[in-house]
Amino acid sequence: MPTGLSRLSDEDRQRVPGLAEQAEATLAPVNGQWLKDRLSTMYLAMSNDRDADRATAWLHETIRLLADLPQDIVGQAIDEAVKKSERGFLPSVGAIRSFADPMVEERRQKVRRLRKMAEAILSAANGAPRIEREPFVACSPDDAASIMKEFGIGRIAAEKVRTIDPTKLRGPKSITVEDYVALGLTREAAEAAIAGFQGKSA
Repeated sequence: MPTGLSRLSDEDRQRVPGLAEQAEATLAPVNGQWLKDRLSTMYLAMSNDRDADRATAWLHETIRLLADLPQDIVGQAIDEAVKKSERGFLPSVGAIRSFADPMVEERRQKVRRLRKMAEAILSAANGAPRIEREPFVACSPDDAASIMKEFGIGRIAAEKVRTIDPTKLRGPKSITVEDYVALGLTREAAEAAIAGFQGKSA
């Protein structure tokens, strides 16, 4: 999120809170009458059972078990479940939710992220510190060696990574070619590094 916010223009920052509210609205439960009409049509089209009591019971329970889903998602999930139903049978609630639930979870994640961005922007506007990019944290030599070993990176085998005893260094201004060699550099690279430092300090 900090990286995303840092890349937004001021104009886009102003739009985010409103977009977050709109996104929240897309999680609202389906309109009950719409769902009743949709399921009634499906029942009439796909069921051979014309018993009124059975139809009423099926309709009541199916509506109850799908009523929490957003309207566009439940509509799409019903369509997909009907397409997958064998021999034109009515799809079960479980079949419908197998399509709907992953879509709902994906939408909730996006809404949560957008809401966090909106909260951060509003907090900054109210005087809270502005969110900056997260500082770069270099990995340790041991972590680097493990990564190199796992992915086969580098010319030096991970198990042969050399270390240096800091107590043997003579201070930052007196590091020598041998110190660099002890760290794993070739002598040529170490001599070039020392020459570069000497050139900058001259």
